Amino acid sequence: MGEGVRRAERKVPGGKLVQMTAGGGKVRLTGDFFLHPEDSLPGLEAFLASIHSDDAASAIAAYAERNGIRMIGLGPEDIAALLAEVRP
Repeated sequence: MGEGVRRAERKVPGGKLVQMTAGGGKVRLTGDFFLHPEDSLPGLEAFLASIHSDDAASAIAAYAERNGIRMIGLGPEDIAALLAEVRP
C-alpha cells in the first residue's frame, strides 16, 4: 500500500468480508458483495470519495435509492463504518 493510503475491513452480518481503501482523493470498495446494476461500483466509489457528511449512512442510502442501486451482502451502515475508519 502506498504512503497516505488507509485501509479498513469489516465482517458484515452473514460473515462476508468487505474492504475499503482510501487515498489520493479516491475510495475503493472490494470484498464479498454485489451491487445491481453491476456497473454501479465506480459511481458509488466516486460518491464515497466526495462525502463530507456526519450522517454518511443516510447519504449513502439516498445515493443508492436515487441511482437504483441494490446492495447485496452489505448495507449503507457497513459502508459508512468503513468510510469512518479510512477518513483522516
